[in-house]
Amino acid sequence: MNRGYTSPVTEISEKDFETLVQIALDEDIPAGDITTDTLFKYDETCSAVLLAKEEGILCGIAVIPCLIHKTKANVTWTHILSDGDRLSKGTVIGELKGTLAGILKMERILLNFIQYLSGIATNANRVAKQFPNLLILDTRKTLPGYRKLAKYAVYTGGGANHRLNLSEMAMLKDNHIAKAGSIQIAVQMVREKNPGKKIELEIDGIFQLDDAINAKPDIILLDNFSDEDTEKAICLLKEKAPEIRIECSGGITPEKLNFLSKFDGIGVSMGYLTHTVKFLDISLDIK
Repeated sequence: MNRGYTSPVTEISEKDFETLVQIALDEDIPAGDITTDTLFKYDETCSAVLLAKEEGILCGIAVIPCLIHKTKANVTWTHILSDGDRLSKGTVIGELKGTLAGILKMERILLNFIQYLSGIATNANRVAKQFPNLLILDTRKTLPGYRKLAKYAVYTGGGANHRLNLSEMAMLKDNHIAKAGSIQIAVQMVREKNPGKKIELEIDGIFQLDDAINAKPDIILLDNFSDEDTEKAICLLKEKAPEIRIECSGGITPEKLNFLSKFDGIGVSMGYLTHTVKFLDISLDIK
């Protein structure tokens, strides 16, 4: 099963987060660290381990070398685990060695990135593992600037990526359709002006299904459908237009996922994967 509608975010590089790292540093250390700079000598050294305090999926360690570089700290990082590895309570993720001041100044920022992204990966993994026959998709409900990192975390956890941005694929909703005049016209206009781009069509009721099928989008999204109408729509789509992908969305609960898992291969988009995430408990313990 392809885990993405367009190109999934399977990896990240420094250019994807270096601006965020710099913003975090400017926010946290605008004029030095009063506590650390007062208590410790510049050349005092130590080692510290990045330690998991609960079970989960690791994500975001590529940020650490960037953070070291941006702070110009005399610190080295040695990773033991990699993104996507499963964590248990007490698992050592990696080790930092170098100046005590350098490690202390980056501690909170480092943990914020790793805990947040590992939380998303863990969240996605929990749902994807429970419902392996569904394509568990993220949404664009992400913190500004963190979109690619959040989607990478979803993919790392075993979830799937919806479009990364508005430029990757078209998604026609009720306002677009109303402005265009009809489903058929809206799909046709987008297809003619954007050859090669995928088109997703959102419908709000089963009364729109025949028009949606006739318009031949790549994906039909059933938004906030009842269980009865969802089953009816999926059966009709599989019978009349098996080439069109099916997606469900709108207030998806665990009970709804249990129901949807009856239908193999359909997509389920969930803002929950990224917008209600609990940081994974990870600590930086200085030896």
